[in-house]
Amino acid sequence: MTNLSTVTRVLMAAALLWPAAATAQQGGTVTPAQTTERGRLTPAERAKLPGPQGFSVVLVLGEMQGAGAADNVPPAARKALADMKDFLPYKSYRLLDAQWTLCCGRSMIATRLRGPEEQDYDLELDPGASETSGKWNVRFSLREALPAAAGRANAVTIDRAASLDAQRAELETKLRSLKDRYNDTHPEVQALKSQIAALERQGAEVRKEETMRRYTVAAVAGRHRALIDTSFTMDIGETVVVGTSRLQGEKALIALLTAVAPTKPATR
Repeated sequence: MTNLSTVTRVLMAAALLWPAAATAQQGGTVTPAQTTERGRLTPAERAKLPGPQGFSVVLVLGEMQGAGAADNVPPAARKALADMKDFLPYKSYRLLDAQWTLCCGRSMIATRLRGPEEQDYDLELDPGASETSGKWNVRFSLREALPAAAGRANAVTIDRAASLDAQRAELETKLRSLKDRYNDTHPEVQALKSQIAALERQGAEVRKEETMRRYTVAAVAGRHRALIDTSFTMDIGETVVVGTSRLQGEKALIALLTAVAPTKPATR
C-alpha cells in the first residue's frame, strides 16, 4: 500500500484554485462574522458563529473499471467525487464504510473504518473552530489498524476522555442554572466550580497519557503508517475530498469528510 501524499497535496491545491471542484454544499452557506479589522475574532464574535452538528466520514474505493459512483455512496460524497473527475483518474467508486460523529468534545475524535478485504483503518479527527474566520480547522489522519493490544489501550483512553467530557458538560449545565438564582460566591456555585476544575485537571492528565501512548504506539508499531495525514480548513455544510491512498492494482482508498450543518439555529 502506497501513500500518495503528493497526489493528496495536488488535489487540495487544485481544490483551492477551483472552489467548485472539491466541495459539495449541503443546505445553505454559512456567512462568517464580519470584523472591523483583520486578525483574530473577538470572543463575542466567535460565540455568535454556528458550529457543525457533527462530521460524516466516507471511505470509498476508486477503481479504473466501470463508471460513476454506486447508489449507496452518500449524495454529498457522490457530488464531490463528480466535481473532482478531472483530477481523479478513477472511473467508478464503491462505498466501503461511513461513520458519523457528533461535534465536538474536548478531545480528538477516534473511530475505525472498514476497508476492502476486511482491512480495518484507524481514523483520528481533530476539529476546531478557527480564531480568524467562520471556518473550521481539521486534522485528519487515517492509518492501518493498530495491533489488538494497542487498540484496546486506545479505546480505554478514548472512553475515559468521553466520560470526563460528559461529566463536565452536565456540571456546566447545572452551573448555568444555579447562576440564574445565586451569585458567584454562593456555596453551591463554588462547589460546582471546584468539581468542574477537578474534571479539567483529570482531562489534562488523560490528554497527557494519550500523547505518551501515541509516542509508544508509534515506536512499537512503526509499520502502521498513516495512509492519509493532512490538515485543512472547511466551511460548515461542506464536503471535501480529503485525500487518496493507492492500493495494489489500479485501485485507491479515497476519504471524504462532511461538516454537517446544524438542523436548528445555534443558541448560546
